Amino acid sequence: MFHTLHCLDRIRQRFYPEYYVYEDLYVHRVHHLYTALNPQFEHHRMTYNRALTDQPLAIVRPQTEEEVSQVVEACSNQRIPLAIRSGGHDFFGRSLVAGGIVIDMRATDSIILSPDKTSARVGGGVIAGTLQQFLAAHQLFTPTGQSKTVGYVSWACGGGYGFYVGTYGFGIDQILGARVVLASGAIIDTDDDQELLWALRGAGAGNFGVIVELRVKVYPAPKLYAGYLAFPLSEAATLFEGFETLFADGLPNEFSGDCIAAHPDMLQGDGDLEPARIFLRRMMGLGTVLANTVEETTAAAYGIGDSSSATFFCSRNIRGLNSEGVQTETPNGFSACFPNRFPHVILGFHGGTHSNADVGSDTITEASSWAKQLRRKIEERELALDGGFPSFYPPEQIDVEQFFGVQATDRLRRLKGRLDPDNVVSGGMVRDL
Repeated sequence: MFHTLHCLDRIRQRFYPEYYVYEDLYVHRVHHLYTALNPQFEHHRMTYNRALTDQPLAIVRPQTEEEVSQVVEACSNQRIPLAIRSGGHDFFGRSLVAGGIVIDMRATDSIILSPDKTSARVGGGVIAGTLQQFLAAHQLFTPTGQSKTVGYVSWACGGGYGFYVGTYGFGIDQILGARVVLASGAIIDTDDDQELLWALRGAGAGNFGVIVELRVKVYPAPKLYAGYLAFPLSEAATLFEGFETLFADGLPNEFSGDCIAAHPDMLQGDGDLEPARIFLRRMMGLGTVLANTVEETTAAAYGIGDSSSATFFCSRNIRGLNSEGVQTETPNGFSACFPNRFPHVILGFHGGTHSNADVGSDTITEASSWAKQLRRKIEERELALDGGFPSFYPPEQIDVEQFFGVQATDRLRRLKGRLDPDNVVSGGMVRDL
């Protein structure tokens, strides 16, 4: 505790002068640093998974890359644990750290278009919905995930699954470069370190430093035909069989999406859209349609808003339907450590409570039991593939060599040893490096 308080003192002296001392903790009077004594502390600590209860000693909200550098350097010198957060959507609490300092990046939210409007510089704290709204004002677009409230940088660097993978590729496929604050406090651009760029494309944010900016591709805003189809849970087996038949006939590039099996109470480019409409009609023929919200829309308008709740989550990957021998190609000249370049389906088992509900541990335990049961059945039947999607696994269950392969793991560990030998920045998607 003494060393942590000393670290806070150094941060205060450098660029947060307006503090007073109360019971050996510093409390900021404005907007940059929060402790448990500050009435806004819990608001800034709150994450998507309301079941997470880790209490950091302080939350720092830097506004520039220089401020990020000073915080990281102070924590590094004093060996104080730190975590990095933006949207706070990690199911397993990687954006919190008990007894340490959370660097809340959400104030570093600048977005700057390139003069030719083919790329954008995206601040480390930009949220996906904010990015889509900004680009829409310029008739532009870049892929983001299912939820508007996810932090963009961590989503993209972790792989970047989403609605637009079929046509535009993963989130990692959009990354052109980055600026990163290293554990020493030094600020590096990946133009000067291509090995770091390779690692950021798939090994996630928060493993090699703090990403203060991504440079990403942007595109002319596409036409979208999007929404949800809801079928009765009782028809699930028939629906999956029917979808397998549709899949065998080939999915149009215009189609991408998720299939969600949920308790009913939990449900809440310039191109021709006709292939999407045809496929929709075929989908509707698979069973009894309870709801259909599919309509022509935009990337900025479409997506899920805040649905935070107390949650238990686990996942397993299985082989895609009728996809034996098919390989997803990596773009020419593109270097990335992301391993999941083959057809697969992510099964996400989400045992959640009602959104924003104030629930006890018994309710969370009950909600998680069915998810654990489904995971166990997948494993007993040996349906799961080796590896998986690291963002959807708790850090202690990630076997790095199994997820990334032996050669890629060796490269990642050499890079970690070069950039962060003392493991100061250790709150990322992959910790066993």
